[in-house]
Amino acid sequence: MGRARTVARWLLSKGVLSAGWYSVLTGLALAYVAYLIGSASEDDAAAPLVAVALAVAAIWQLERGLRAEFRRSSDSPDEVG
Repeated sequence: MGRARTVARWLLSKGVLSAGWYSVLTGLALAYVAYLIGSASEDDAAAPLVAVALAVAAIWQLERGLRAEFRRSSDSPDEVG
């Protein structure tokens, strides 16, 4: 996971990956981990609670990232009109 974070940090510093898309990717990763942990609910009683907490964090990150990207695209000076 450290390597992925290093690559994402490098992409952010170069301007290839915006902060909004970083949040979207983080949200997708959290949703995937929530799914994996939720599927282990028959083995561990706390797994569903952890999966729900991660799913809430994933939704928050996705919403935050998409809002930042849509706000940024609507503020772009490239639009003609």
